[in-house]
Amino acid sequence: MRLRFPPSAWIDELATLRDLLPAASPDLSPSAVARWLAHAGAVCPRCGAFEGSAIASHPSPCGLCAASPPPFDAARSLFAYAGDVRSAIVAAKYAGRPYPVDAVALRLRDTFAERWRDLIPDEDPPTVVPVPVHPWKYLRRGFNLPALIASRLSLHLGLPFEPLALSRAGERVPQAGLSGILRRENVAGSFRVPRGRKVPRAVLLLDDVFTSGATAEACARALKCAGADSIVVVTVARAVP
Repeated sequence: MRLRFPPSAWIDELATLRDLLPAASPDLSPSAVARWLAHAGAVCPRCGAFEGSAIASHPSPCGLCAASPPPFDAARSLFAYAGDVRSAIVAAKYAGRPYPVDAVALRLRDTFAERWRDLIPDEDPPTVVPVPVHPWKYLRRGFNLPALIASRLSLHLGLPFEPLALSRAGERVPQAGLSGILRRENVAGSFRVPRGRKVPRAVLLLDDVFTSGATAEACARALKCAGADSIVVVTVARAVP
């Protein structure tokens, strides 16, 4: 059944975004970003859910992935969506403040060289594809944060970059503030591969925040329907309970 959101939902969303705005800009210097604490504990090998502080050599899929595997092959997030990591993303997306794109891309590159080195096989390097932003958000912000980070990361890793592999038709209301079920329904069918565009066989899909996984799943479905075989989702941060 198709959900209908009243106009008041947009008003509530604006109020929510005002509450999210940081009181002051965090220190976004390269040295400060280098000190951001990355999650080093166990994660679900499929969806990347943080599973505690203990490091597990061969973790098993979480219960949700075991019951219903996501359409992507693996997902990983570098930081918890909290503290200065969260403040930097919120300030960039909703207050127009600069974001430390290169410093964050370097942190991601270093992690790929260490803990995530198995995500990029030498025999089949992926193409970096950013999650597209809603057109009206792009016009309002003037940039797509995942695309900026993905562009720098592709250079640091020496991987192809394809910013137009996906297009976004739009969700009915903004994702912020929706529950997981509503997020999935809200983005269902919102992403597609443009007609005539050849999709890379292996994709490294990059986004800024992994919340419920609804966006990553919708993008992965669109890419796999268009011919992608392997999809690894990487986000700067992950929302944690």
